[in-house]
Amino acid sequence: MSNPIIQEHLRQLLDDASPRKLRRSDRLVIFSDLHLGNGRSRDDFSKNGKLFLDVVQKYYMENGYSLFLNGDIEELQKFSFKGIQRHWLRFYELLEVFESKNRLFRLLGNHDYSLHLHSENDFKGELYHAIKLEYKGHSILVFHGHQASMYYEKYNDINGILLRYIVNPLRIGSRSAAYDSRKRYRVEGRIYEFSSRNKIVSIIGHTHRPLFESLSRQDFLKFKIEQLCRAYTKARARRQEVLEKDIQHYKNELHHFIQKERKPVFHTSLYNTTVIVPCVFNSGCGIGKRGITCIEISDRKITLVHWFDRNRSKKYFEHYEHYPEPLETTDFYRMVLKEDHLDYIFTRIKLLT
Repeated sequence: MSNPIIQEHLRQLLDDASPRKLRRSDRLVIFSDLHLGNGRSRDDFSKNGKLFLDVVQKYYMENGYSLFLNGDIEELQKFSFKGIQRHWLRFYELLEVFESKNRLFRLLGNHDYSLHLHSENDFKGELYHAIKLEYKGHSILVFHGHQASMYYEKYNDINGILLRYIVNPLRIGSRSAAYDSRKRYRVEGRIYEFSSRNKIVSIIGHTHRPLFESLSRQDFLKFKIEQLCRAYTKARARRQEVLEKDIQHYKNELHHFIQKERKPVFHTSLYNTTVIVPCVFNSGCGIGKRGITCIEISDRKITLVHWFDRNRSKKYFEHYEHYPEPLETTDFYRMVLKEDHLDYIFTRIKLLT
């Protein structure tokens, strides 16, 4: 897992990152991996486009959030920037509003890296490789995540040419980190090693897999079941009935997840370590089958959120602990998957590393 060259490269990324003070009053939301296309059949963003645009406009803009777009926003390895702009006009109009209020921060990923390289894309605005949020003497490093792979650092331009002119026209399946579990775990593992060594929090995208406090969904489910079992032994009879339903709910979800992955349980846990340090977070992606995920930071808390259309998914309406929050005048809902206080997270990083 360890790679000295990658570790040094990530260290340089941290040293060169644009600093920004994180104040108590700040509210920010981080999205990644939207992969906007030209609106045709190969545009992966199409199924969640309206969901994303309504959520950003009616929730995050109106509630004073800064918008962080953490890489792979446009799918420039398959489509032209002008073609994307023509179809997703409302998207770019929203970005202009955030920009006018100094509340837009765009970071580069491997699929939209050409925004930085080619003037022909006609992109206006500042682009970042990484942003360092400074919080009470601690650092939260926001970057896309492809920087932890030598392949994407060395051969990204060649890969883009192959995707646009050969792989995509011939409809050949590609093996990106998002769809190859070995690549995904390798990238996340290297970032975990780097973050724990430097006692920082890293917020990434790239792998399309939501992570909270370095835990995958499967890791979280196992911890949650254990936590509820402990609570069950101390609860009264009526409370035990509720907890029993919760435990069964999480067991069913865990079983479904394992069946979907088709791997032994131990293969899906990232870190060969006794104690997991809560130093890696991943905002997931905007092209999920059931909706979109993101990371919110506000009131000194960090939150993993899932937005979904109730007409496509009723999964969270069967959840017993929390109930999804509706977005006014729409069929879209906000579901808090996990939340914690930044002070508690950095305390654990200090004590566990």
